[in-house]
Amino acid sequence: MVVRQYVAFPNRFFLLTLPYCCYRPDFTGSKPLTYSLHVTAALIGLTMAAVSSEAAQPPVARIHVIENPAAAGAQFPRLASLPDGGILMSWVEPADKDHVLKYGLLRDGKWIRQGEAARGGDWFINWSDFPSVVAIDKSFWVAHWLVKRKGGRTYDYDIATSISNDSGITWSTPKSPHRDGLAAEHGFAVIFPVHGDAGIIWLDGRDRLVKQDGGKHKGKSGNFALRYTRIHRDGGMDKEQVIDDSTCTCCWPAVAVTPAGPVAAWRGRTDNEIRDHRVARLHHGKWTKPVPLHGDGWEIAGCPVNGPMLAARGMQVVAVWFTAANDHPRIRAAFSTDGGQSFGQPVDVDKADPSGRVGVAWSDDRTAVVSWITAADTSSRKAGLAVRKLYANGTAGPIQYLRDISGGRDTGVPQLAAYGQDFIMAWTGEAPGQGIKTIFVPDSLMGSARSIPPRR
Repeated sequence: MVVRQYVAFPNRFFLLTLPYCCYRPDFTGSKPLTYSLHVTAALIGLTMAAVSSEAAQPPVARIHVIENPAAAGAQFPRLASLPDGGILMSWVEPADKDHVLKYGLLRDGKWIRQGEAARGGDWFINWSDFPSVVAIDKSFWVAHWLVKRKGGRTYDYDIATSISNDSGITWSTPKSPHRDGLAAEHGFAVIFPVHGDAGIIWLDGRDRLVKQDGGKHKGKSGNFALRYTRIHRDGGMDKEQVIDDSTCTCCWPAVAVTPAGPVAAWRGRTDNEIRDHRVARLHHGKWTKPVPLHGDGWEIAGCPVNGPMLAARGMQVVAVWFTAANDHPRIRAAFSTDGGQSFGQPVDVDKADPSGRVGVAWSDDRTAVVSWITAADTSSRKAGLAVRKLYANGTAGPIQYLRDISGGRDTGVPQLAAYGQDFIMAWTGEAPGQGIKTIFVPDSLMGSARSIPPRR
């Protein structure tokens, strides 16, 4: 059996089978897949440049760097727009043998406050699964981070959460949203508002089967699941709910909140290894049955580590995702006008072999902005950080190339957030120096609309 992994050589993706250290395979029975480093005959095309009629534009001079309070060696920024128009950014810093989860508030062009939410020496640190600090409202905040399971395997770790009722000044004793007590993977958490409280979803591996199980645990399904609980302002938690009992193992989920309630998107998984995205809504305290976001039909026997993103504006929701169905890597987007109950036909944002790691934010009532990492350039061998305006009527502006960026894991998952009428982006700098990079992206630079035909 062959595992498909798309690796960004200059301006091309090639089909590889990879060792476990480079890929997240899924073991679901007593006969695990075998992974070896083998470059296929597709390398014959290495020198061929991918030419796209929607090529990114040259770098724009109006982009400028914003200084931020993160220390040298900091990693894993997360951005969130605040109701007052400010930005909340969280990140992780090294501190001797510990790690520290910090945050900063950006308002009117200045970092007005910084704080520390948690620290510890037993954290699980990963480029794609990383902590957050989320402002549910002006005073109620929730933070999460990941803690290694003592004596556990590499991916046995737990989610820790802490709440603050004074805007991040003081934090509660940590608690876990999952109460199974098992050595398993619990991660990729997303925190969001739910009627004055906080909701949290996460990928849960308590039922996963790995080869080390040796045929034990007959009651397990063998699958990862997407689970949910509600966190109250007093720290209490509701009973867990299973949203989907068969998901991809390490593609981060996303949530957007509409007036009708939260909408979640994630990469599902079928028994025959189709890994397309699904959506569900939280309605009257219960999650609706998952439905396909779109049937791309991507068959891949391992996790591509590339999750979706959602953004809501009123009852409008925009979904953005990466797929490589039919060996064709691309970024796709679709709009909903009914709070995520249904989505229109997708449009291709970038079909020139992008790497993915998407972001999305609304610009106005009819316009969303998408960010992503492009394919690597044939000469510089650097990937690009790009943005593009999408309109709810199916048209789009030109792709705008912002700057060179590493396409490797050291960059993490670039973040995009609305900042007034404009945007802020943040990502981890290249190894070994790393540090948090932040830039200001004016709305005006992204150009006027042109038509994008839907692709089925």
